[in-house]
Amino acid sequence: MVMLYQVRDLSPEQKQAAEVLLGHPFVEGESISINRLSCSPVVPSKLSPEERIEAIKALDARFAARPRPDVSEEEEEEAYIEAMRSVRPNFTPVK
Repeated sequence: MVMLYQVRDLSPEQKQAAEVLLGHPFVEGESISINRLSCSPVVPSKLSPEERIEAIKALDARFAARPRPDVSEEEEEEAYIEAMRSVRPNFTPVK
């Protein structure tokens, strides 16, 4: 469900609450969109804390090595999408 509000139509309390939540003041001509999202369940890691730390270090080292001539941009994008879908089955990439 998406709700769209004009800033000029908000009560002072509603405007203040929105400004606090979003972190900046609004101008009268702006609109505010509120969208309700369902949360995906958290998938517990199959790695121990030590294995996770080692995996993060390996990924940091791998991504720090640019350019990566052995991996095309398409392969990199496919790997990213596959990883995201493994933890968020409903993940849809934004193009």
